[in-house]
Amino acid sequence: MTNKVYVKREFNTSSTRLFPWLTEPELIAQWFGPKDFKVSSVQTDLSIGGSYFIELVKTNQAGFSIAGKYLVISSPVELSFSLQYEGLPIPPPDSTVTFKLTTLATNKTQLSMTQEFVTEPVGIDMSKRTQAWEYMLEVLAQKI
Repeated sequence: MTNKVYVKREFNTSSTRLFPWLTEPELIAQWFGPKDFKVSSVQTDLSIGGSYFIELVKTNQAGFSIAGKYLVISSPVELSFSLQYEGLPIPPPDSTVTFKLTTLATNKTQLSMTQEFVTEPVGIDMSKRTQAWEYMLEVLAQKI
């Protein structure tokens, strides 16, 4: 078992155009969340130590939220934040998510995402966590 999820994705845009999609509430709301969930609210205080809150809802079901604090903000190359799940029957342990953006060409950026849990998640299929991130990044790629 492992306590990390790692996903890499190329985007046909510059890192300066991609970075705001990771930080601005109205843009986050357009791509964030697992399949069949929609963002109902995003609040951010984009500063080191600043907090964020994202509420996700699913039709005819209870939703959940994630919240945390920003740890690294280095536009347009890196964003890191803590992540705590709330409202799930069996929430995963707290984690840290890091996005690293690497310019490959004028309009080509590689995004590397790591989610590292404080402890190894018990009873959670890590492949589904990877699939959730891959799905979200696919939605993001379609929006840009």
